Amino acid sequence: MLNENFYVTVDGISLSCQRIIPMDVKEDAPTILFLHEALGTIRMWRDFPAKLATATRHPVIVYERRGHGRSDPHGDGDVPRPIDFHNTESDVYLHGLIAELGLDRPILFGHSDGATIALKYAARFPDQVTAVISEAAHVFVEDVTIAGITEAAKIYATTDWKTKLERHHFFQTDTVFSSWVDTWRQPEFRDWNMVDELPNITCPLLVIQGDDDPFGSDDQVHSICEHVSGPVTKMLIKDCGHIPHFDQPDQVITASLKHLGLKETVTA
Repeated sequence: MLNENFYVTVDGISLSCQRIIPMDVKEDAPTILFLHEALGTIRMWRDFPAKLATATRHPVIVYERRGHGRSDPHGDGDVPRPIDFHNTESDVYLHGLIAELGLDRPILFGHSDGATIALKYAARFPDQVTAVISEAAHVFVEDVTIAGITEAAKIYATTDWKTKLERHHFFQTDTVFSSWVDTWRQPEFRDWNMVDELPNITCPLLVIQGDDDPFGSDDQVHSICEHVSGPVTKMLIKDCGHIPHFDQPDQVITASLKHLGLKETVTA
């Protein structure tokens, strides 16, 4: 398996990327592009992208958004993020990255904020996506989400969580955390939603949610499935929290293979 780390410059910003190509990669298979959650990095996906690459025989690209990991930091005054920051992540950085890499209709695999950005992109560029796999996406703001973020802020302030995150975000750690909690806790953010854009999504969509997710409810899944225009599969996983690909990885891989019309293979 080829594993290569590199950088791509989009709109003047250097984004840290990783390319994973299985030895038996399928010819002309679309790339699976991974989009991380609010505190995520390449390394924080652990070995899941490699496992999915092996199972699907598709090439994989994982990248770090601006302000995360080894990508360029946010600028002065960029945190808290604007209410419409998902639009910038979709229209500027994700669109630019896909163009710079020359990807032809990639498959988007997004988690949490990354899943929301994937849905945004599929809605805004419907002809440029093969399929979307969405884990724990938000398409509107719930009380449970704000409560979960508020609790996370307390944990960050009273435990060694910052030290653990510094292994991934280095000098950017406090800003990464603030760009999540301070953005979502802005009073005006409470009215944010992207439900009106969902009908523009026409590609095949797999929507995954854990039944014990502290940051979102099944209402997110139901709203997505009710509003998109393309084929959609709903997957509510038992005994699963906010990170299905860690809590129930085999179920996620099996569902992803089915979603992409591929035969199940051994992923260990």
